[in-house]
Amino acid sequence: MSSEAAAKTGQLGTTLATWIYSLYASGRVFDDADIAAACQALSQVEEGEDVALLGTRLVAAVEAGLGAATGIDGVVEFVGRLFGKDHITTELGDDRETRAQAARSYQFRSNLPWMARIIDRFPDGTVGPHWVMVERVTDHVTCMDPYPWDDLDEEYHAPVVEFMVKWELGGCRGFRFV
Repeated sequence: MSSEAAAKTGQLGTTLATWIYSLYASGRVFDDADIAAACQALSQVEEGEDVALLGTRLVAAVEAGLGAATGIDGVVEFVGRLFGKDHITTELGDDRETRAQAARSYQFRSNLPWMARIIDRFPDGTVGPHWVMVERVTDHVTCMDPYPWDDLDEEYHAPVVEFMVKWELGGCRGFRFV
């Protein structure tokens, strides 16, 4: 994995930008002109345009809006300002079974990814918090590619129990659009 890709893996700004774009692409509206313009540019990409550059612009706009917030509470506050507090929830269940069921139910109802902070190993071997977009929960958890505008496919799958342990190590924190 290149150092460019390593910087994207688990990185908050990149993963959050992709999550916001997925909501934009599904018709959700939000209140930030710079982020909306970056999403629109990505959705109207033409032959020969540098998609990676457009993706980088979206990440920069999201990071500018996010400011110094890196903890879950600051991130939830930021996305609450974007989409409206009533559309963001951090309620994901009190125990492993309830959380897994809630994730499956959410996926079935909305078909949207949700954000989670897990503890995992980075490509350089260090261990720490990673931000992931959870796309699907069955007997395995599918986490989306955090930056789909490059040539690297970074989607990954983990058994539910393995993912749940990593999520529990990260404090079972996350949020979703409702």
